[in-house]
Amino acid sequence: MRGMLGGRTAKAAVLRAWTAVALASAVVLASPSASADARTEARGHFKKGMEAIGQGRYEEGIAELNEAYEILPHPNVLYNIARAHAESGNLEQAVTYFRKYLDGNPADKDEVAQIVKNLEARIRRQRAAKEAADKPTPDKPAPDKPVEPPPAQELGKARTEDVFEETVVTASKGAQQTPLEASNSTSIITEQDIRLSGIVKIPELLRRLAGVEIMETTGAQTEVSIRGFNQRLSNKVLVLVDGRSVYVDLLGATFWQTLSIGVEDIARIEVVRGPGSALYGADAFGGVINIITKKPGEGGGGITGAYGSQATTHGSLWATGRDGDVAWRVAAGYDYQPRWSREVPNGRADLVTGVGDQVESGRTTRIDARATRKIGKIGTLGVGGGLSQGALEVLGVGLLNDIVLPRFASTDLTTYFEGGGFLARVFWNRLRADNTLNAVYVGQSLQPGRAEQNVVDAEVVYRAQTELSASLSNDFRIGGAYRYKDVSWTFLDRRRVENHFGLFIHDELRVAKPFAIVADYRIDWVPYLQRFQQSPRGAVLVHPTKQSTIRASVATAFRKPTFLESYLRLPVQLPVTGTAQLSESVRTEDPDFRVDAERILSAELGYLNQESDFFVLDTAAYYNRVSNLIQLAQPRALTVGDFAAGVGRLDPATGLFPVALGGFSNQCQAYDVVGGEAGVRTFPLKGLDVYGNYSLNLIKQDNNSCTSEEVARLVADQRTSMHKVNAGVQLRTAPGFDGSIDFHFVSSQVWGEQVTNVVAQQIEQQRFALSAYTLLNARVGYRFLANQAEVSVVAFNALDVRHRQHPFGQLLGRRVMGMFTYRF
Repeated sequence: MRGMLGGRTAKAAVLRAWTAVALASAVVLASPSASADARTEARGHFKKGMEAIGQGRYEEGIAELNEAYEILPHPNVLYNIARAHAESGNLEQAVTYFRKYLDGNPADKDEVAQIVKNLEARIRRQRAAKEAADKPTPDKPAPDKPVEPPPAQELGKARTEDVFEETVVTASKGAQQTPLEASNSTSIITEQDIRLSGIVKIPELLRRLAGVEIMETTGAQTEVSIRGFNQRLSNKVLVLVDGRSVYVDLLGATFWQTLSIGVEDIARIEVVRGPGSALYGADAFGGVINIITKKPGEGGGGITGAYGSQATTHGSLWATGRDGDVAWRVAAGYDYQPRWSREVPNGRADLVTGVGDQVESGRTTRIDARATRKIGKIGTLGVGGGLSQGALEVLGVGLLNDIVLPRFASTDLTTYFEGGGFLARVFWNRLRADNTLNAVYVGQSLQPGRAEQNVVDAEVVYRAQTELSASLSNDFRIGGAYRYKDVSWTFLDRRRVENHFGLFIHDELRVAKPFAIVADYRIDWVPYLQRFQQSPRGAVLVHPTKQSTIRASVATAFRKPTFLESYLRLPVQLPVTGTAQLSESVRTEDPDFRVDAERILSAELGYLNQESDFFVLDTAAYYNRVSNLIQLAQPRALTVGDFAAGVGRLDPATGLFPVALGGFSNQCQAYDVVGGEAGVRTFPLKGLDVYGNYSLNLIKQDNNSCTSEEVARLVADQRTSMHKVNAGVQLRTAPGFDGSIDFHFVSSQVWGEQVTNVVAQQIEQQRFALSAYTLLNARVGYRFLANQAEVSVVAFNALDVRHRQHPFGQLLGRRVMGMFTYRF
């Protein structure tokens, strides 16, 4: 009966969600005065303007370019406006716009300054010639001489490239290219997507993308994976900020709340779907997420404040500026995230808690500062740093479910140089944190601990582009990487230091315009495994038309064991009083044991079509073979021989007597995954941006490498929904009203998780079913004071569909927040 009611409730929730989406879409479609997706609309005006200028209709073309610049400023648009004024003979206006272009300190400032100098000299000569003409008489006035435009060679070349076309840098590790040229399936979250959504959690922005798995486990921690295999403390996606890894080597996870940036600091987010170890090395197992922040000196300053349900708070302040060749940007912020649900109700005398505040899930204070300096034509030098402090609640692995970091401090310092085909970058990441279990029964340990990790990462990349013939070109890159890791933690056997090295090669051969072959290879030295890991990848790109691509690729990737998986030593208290399981990765009875690296072999076929200014179509089909996944090892009972060898001694620090040994091991089972993604983003009307995508994920578990004893202990572990649907609408109107609606449907899941069997007094794996759920997020806002000020209301889970996104995760409900932003 309960299952029937649950099914009816889920169906009713889905029906309500689809009804809300339909009604909202109807309202949006009926709006008569909207302005379309900013980039797409600006792109349309730019194309029309350049076409008109090419046909000699200068006034019309300049008006279109001005409209494009008003929508989405770009320095090359100013350059083209200036050039069009000069070609039409309006030299004064040409000088004005060339000077506006120079205000941005472009790389070609010396050449453009010379153009301005030549134009001003021409203006002076023409004025002098006019003054020297015959003075007018009453019967013969002086004729008006038309202003002669300067020769085209004096004005430089027009910037005819599509300056508003989307570009990505992550798929090729630094080289700017369009998604049509990328060798991996690539998605982009734009600055407009971020602003119109009203979302203040960075990982939640990714939920709209096909193939990306989002799982909120606590109020402050969100786990992210790509094409399946999400988990607590997810470790299969490499997250970067401006190319700098924010991977927590201690656990292999990404603690999003510890980042020193807020959503207001982000220019765009690039997501590469599919293995990326061939360029990025270990940990780019399922894909790469690169958060690209706004550049120093670009845009303006501003302040944002938001407050909502259960005292949810978000605040950001930012400022930027430029002085000649030096540009800077500074940002600061504060976030408070309450728990979705209380794990420990008031009045539980049988429990002891690790922290007093049972409502707080995350609290972060952050500051970030970046600066760049152009060194003539040589290149650009950049420096920066960030600091975040606060508290964080996460869902741990195994038996350690609800973990709290009551105090953490995360620091980074970065410097880089880019120019002449070279990129050199060095950064330091530091994380210090205390940890405790949120609650345990009286008499049990809260497992308190303290962790510190220091990571120094250095990378050098050289790029060479060669035109071999009129129809043959080559793009070659070679790079080396070094990563120093110094980690100490109460849960490890001792302080550990590792030195990692990597070398990669990328080569792309373009045969004419419609065909390209891409080959990548990387080799990494993994100290824990004491061997090299190789990661090759190959891709073929065919362009049936100028704005479409068929992509086929084969790639491999690996994930090395984390410090927790490599060096764990922790007594875990068992239900029997005074006993513990000693979880150790460096096994006392087998010192040579090593957990192996996780592996994936992937093949993908994709198609991307950007032929029309009114829609973009992106599809992909893939096959993944995943093996050697790392899990908690089955308990190994101590024998009389172990006690004789001194293994089963009383731990004086905890007062616990070990009766079994644990740790980590590789799964014997492998997984065959077949999936597909199809998405479309359309701009059917001026003022309307609509997107929709569908993801299919079929997992088959292969137990052929398991013994009969291991098979008896296995349960089906799906972890990933078979079906996922995302759809949404964005709206911007001329009067200042903005809006967005995002709908998400996730089908049911089955999880295999390790739990304590109190009756059998042992740790075992059990199946947990997770029901399907729908999620509807919405935002409505109003811009005023010449678009400098904006007020909005944001709703997460607007229909209040109560659900969990992990079997042990908190129960998510509705949250509403009011927001105010002022830009200056």
